[in-house]
Amino acid sequence: MDLALLFNEYARDLRRFVTSRVVCQATAADLTQEVFFRLARMPDLGAIENIRTYMFRIATNLVTDHLRARIRRQEPSSPDPETVLPDLPDSGCTPESALSAKQELAVILTALGELSPTCRQIFTLNRFDGLSHRQIADQLGLCVSTVEKNIARALNHCRRRLNESDE
Repeated sequence: MDLALLFNEYARDLRRFVTSRVVCQATAADLTQEVFFRLARMPDLGAIENIRTYMFRIATNLVTDHLRARIRRQEPSSPDPETVLPDLPDSGCTPESALSAKQELAVILTALGELSPTCRQIFTLNRFDGLSHRQIADQLGLCVSTVEKNIARALNHCRRRLNESDE
């Protein structure tokens, strides 16, 4: 089995898959390359019955290892709650409400990681960077209606995930 053919056939899908889980495009590119590096070190690719499934399993394992390492280093994988919600005054919140807020934020950050890269980018530009729909459309070369639909999609997805976590 030719590695170059595998790369041409599967690299884009693998990268999209990894990007949806690690959020960072550069990290996704690195992890995708690592999948093919590991395949290159294998003595007999022809012995693998379902190469696509095998590659996605490698990618899943690499993402899991990456996220575990990030947690150990306490490096944020998504927007850091401290930067998303900077220095809000402490209104005497209880430990229970603080824990509940952290859990909700974790659900939202996970939900954002489940969005398509374009949808996540549009939502991030709007909600975290404060860009208007028109500014985002101009920056990304999209229609304003596409930007609006993606923001609505992201909000609905986050709302759905929060509702699911409450059940």
